[in-house]
Amino acid sequence: MTEDPPTLRPSDKDAIVSAPVGDGQAVLSTVNKYPGAGHPDWRGALIEDTSAFRLDVDQFYDIHTLLWDADLGQTLDVRNDAVASEVEYESGRVPEIHVTNDFEFAADVTAALEQDVLVSVNAAALVVRNRASFSTSHRRTVFTVVGLGIRDLVTGDDVDEAYGSHSRGYDFVVAQDGARYLAICHHRPPTGQTTFDGLRVGAQGYTSGAAKSAWHDIYVENDGHIDGNDYLSGKVDVGVGLEVGDAPEVTWTTAVGFGESEREAIENALTVQHNGYDAERSMFEAAWESWHRTHAGSPVEDAYVSEMYDLSLTSMKCAQDRNGAIVAGAFQPQSFGYRYVWPRDLVAMVQALLAAGAVTEAINAVDWLDRAQIAEERYDHRGIDRRGTWWQNYYSNGMAHWRELQLDQVGGPIYAHWLLWRFTDDDSLLEAYYDMSKLAADFLLGWDNGDGFPAKHQDPWEEVWGHTTGGSAAAIAGLRSMAELADGAGDTEYASRCRDLASRWAGNFDAYCFKRDGLLGGHYVTADRPEGVDNPRPDRRPDAAAFTASWPWNVVDADSEEMQKTVMHAENPYWRADGTPCVGRYPGDDYTPTETAEDGGWPICEAYADMVRWQCGVDPDAVEKFIHEDSRTWRTDAGLLPERVDGDGGVRWNSNLQWSQAMYVLLVESFVRGTPVGLAPGP
Repeated sequence: MTEDPPTLRPSDKDAIVSAPVGDGQAVLSTVNKYPGAGHPDWRGALIEDTSAFRLDVDQFYDIHTLLWDADLGQTLDVRNDAVASEVEYESGRVPEIHVTNDFEFAADVTAALEQDVLVSVNAAALVVRNRASFSTSHRRTVFTVVGLGIRDLVTGDDVDEAYGSHSRGYDFVVAQDGARYLAICHHRPPTGQTTFDGLRVGAQGYTSGAAKSAWHDIYVENDGHIDGNDYLSGKVDVGVGLEVGDAPEVTWTTAVGFGESEREAIENALTVQHNGYDAERSMFEAAWESWHRTHAGSPVEDAYVSEMYDLSLTSMKCAQDRNGAIVAGAFQPQSFGYRYVWPRDLVAMVQALLAAGAVTEAINAVDWLDRAQIAEERYDHRGIDRRGTWWQNYYSNGMAHWRELQLDQVGGPIYAHWLLWRFTDDDSLLEAYYDMSKLAADFLLGWDNGDGFPAKHQDPWEEVWGHTTGGSAAAIAGLRSMAELADGAGDTEYASRCRDLASRWAGNFDAYCFKRDGLLGGHYVTADRPEGVDNPRPDRRPDAAAFTASWPWNVVDADSEEMQKTVMHAENPYWRADGTPCVGRYPGDDYTPTETAEDGGWPICEAYADMVRWQCGVDPDAVEKFIHEDSRTWRTDAGLLPERVDGDGGVRWNSNLQWSQAMYVLLVESFVRGTPVGLAPGP
C-alpha cells in the first residue's frame, strides 16, 4: 500500500542561499513559500531542494518541521498546516533567510516557528536555527522529517542508503549514494541535547510494514511516537524527534553537513554546531559584505532600487557553481528542472555581472563556456556537425543535456567574450578565449542558407525550428563581435569575412523576420518558414525575442519603423497581461502551469520591450518605471523577480530565474548611464 509522498516538487521558489567564498560555495538551498501553482491549500514555507558540490544535483528534497501537541493529539506540519507564513532576506547584500510559520491547534492554542537559514562559509553545510513558541503549556514533541534522495540527473536515480550514526556526542542521520554523503544532527543549546528522541528511516510512499515512511509514521499516524528504524536503502525519508515537554519556547539548531565520505559530512556538520549559529552568521555576513564591497554597488540612491539591485547580484552569485557555471534557476516547473546551464542565460548574466563590476564572476562564466564548447566533430540528431557550437543546455559539470541548435547560444558566447575584453581592456582575455570565439564564428560562417540569411535553427524559447528573429539577430551580433576580436588580434582578413556575412544577413533581416500582415498587423515574428504546426503560427505571431534584435544584438535600430510597430503591439491585451504592464513571450503562449494560454507576462520580455520603448522615445520613462514601480508588483515574498507573472502581476511560477535578476541589474545600469549597457558592435 502506498500514498503520495510529501516530497512533491513544486515549481515556485521564493529565496535561495549560498556562500560567496569558501567551501560553502558548494551548497545551494532554497525556501519556498506557499501557496504556489497547483497547491492552493498549503500556506506554509519550507526549506527545499538543497544541492552540494554540483548545483544541479539535489542532496535532499525538503526539511519538514512538525509540532506534536500531546494534550490535543495533533501533529501539524509547516507546509501542509501552517495558517500563514513569511519569507524574507536579512538584506539584499546578506542572503540569510528568515522564515516564519504560524499554527493554530485550536481556537486558543497557537504556535509560531521561526527559522533562520544560511550556508556556512568555511564548511560545506547548511545551518538552520529554529525557534518554536507556544501560547499554552502543553506537552509537545518537535519532529524533523527530511525527504532524502541524492538525485542523479543523468540517470534520474534518487535511491540512497540512510542510517543512524553517532560521533563525538551527537546523533546523526547519514545518507549516501556511493559518491556523495550528507549528515544531519541537532543541538538544543539551553539543555545541551545533541541526541535524537527517536529515529526512523523509511521508504517514501509506504504506509505500513517495516519500511513505512517516516512521514507516515510521524504525521499520518499522529501518535507522537517514532517507530524506530535506523537503516534502509531505496528512495528513503527520515524522521527524528526532540521532546520539549511543556516549555513555552524551544530553540534548537539543525546542521546538514555534506561530503565525499561519511567522515567528511559529519565533520562539516560538527564544525558548524561547535561554532554555533551566531558565529556562523557573523562569518556569513562578513563574507557577503566583503564580496559586495568589491563592486561599485547600486548606482541609484533610492532604497528600493538599491535593495533590488543588490539582491539580484546576490542571487546570481548564489547560483554560480564553483566551476563558473550559473544554473538558470533552482526550481522545477513541470517534468524537468532549471538546474541546468543554458549558454544563452549565462551570456545575459555575464552582461549583467560586467555592468555591475563583478569581473571575476564574469571571467569564470566565460571560462566555463570555453570548456563546454563542442571542439571536435560531433553530429546531432539532425545530422548537423556541431563543432564550434554549444549544446542547448548542460549539467553544471559540462555534460550535455538538451542538444538542439540555437544560434543565440552560438553568437551569444562570442559576444560575451567581446564584451569581457572591451569591459576590462585586457588583451590577455582576448587571447585566452580567442580560439573559442573563432571556432564558433567558423560555424556561423558556414551556416548561411544560400540566400544570404542564417539557415534554420531553434528559436530562443525552444519550441520552433525555422529562420528565427531572435536567433538570427544573435548570429549577426556574434559575427560582428568576432570581427572586433579578430581586429584586436591582427587578423584583419578574418574580420572582413565576419563583417561581410553579418552585413549580408542584416540586409535581409526584415525580409525574413518582419511580416506586414502578421497576427496583430505589421511586426516581427517568431520565425520565418517554421517547421511543425502551432497556433498562433510562429510566422504570424509577434514575439518578444524580437526586441533583443535592438538590445543587446544591435541589428535593428530601436527607432526603425519595423521595431516601433512591433513594440506598439506589445500593448495589445492579446499579448500582454491585462492588469499589469508586462508583455508575454507571444500571444497564445501555453507554457504555463495549466498548459493552456493564460493572462500574464514575463518580466524578462517586458525588460527588453521597455529598452526599445526607452531607446526609440515611444515611452522615455519605460525603463525608469520598470525598475522603480512595475517590478514591485512582480516580486516573490523574498524580493526576487520570477520568470512569469499572472494577469495582475502576482508570481505565477518559476521564481529565481537568474535571467530575470540579470535584467534588473542591466536596466538599472542602463538607466543611470543614459545608454543601453552591453550593446553589441554595430555594422
